Amino acid sequence: MNKVFNRSLLPILLGILIGGASFYPFTYTNPISMSLIGGIKRNQWVTHFDLLGSIRPEVIYLEAMSDDDGVRLSGKNDYVLRGIPPKSRYWSFVIYDYENSRIDPFEETVANSFRSTIKDNGEYEIILTANPEKYSGKQIINHGSNNFTIIMRIYGPDLKYYEDKISIPVGRIKKVSPHG
Repeated sequence: MNKVFNRSLLPILLGILIGGASFYPFTYTNPISMSLIGGIKRNQWVTHFDLLGSIRPEVIYLEAMSDDDGVRLSGKNDYVLRGIPPKSRYWSFVIYDYENSRIDPFEETVANSFRSTIKDNGEYEIILTANPEKYSGKQIINHGSNNFTIIMRIYGPDLKYYEDKISIPVGRIKKVSPHG
């Protein structure tokens, strides 16, 4: 029985263990997955490019886990996200908790190029808060007091971004105040 285990079950169990261990780092953004898939870091933003060999690249993802001061995004604070919109067909921001799970109500955790107002200086301004009533008339993303990450998706990006990756406009995230 011991020989059967060593010759058949042990390799299968080791394969499952090694496979799971090598897959796990890619289930969320972290230094291991970013170094292996070639992400680019700009300020607090980490970029993910369409690396599947598409004839026409379709999407760029940027993820931020911290504010401009390098402090993790906290559900205890309000933030202002400001930046220049990318040249693209469509862009959006969505927030997730630290385990990459949706925050409810999901409809309030998204801002996009169709709903965001662009100011005279060419920038968007989006408030990240758990208290939308404090910011009447402003573009809001509700983090529901959850610690969170924010992802920007750029659909149909200007192809220049693939040639000059540092030309992708990234937003600034400034802590406004603790809320409560």
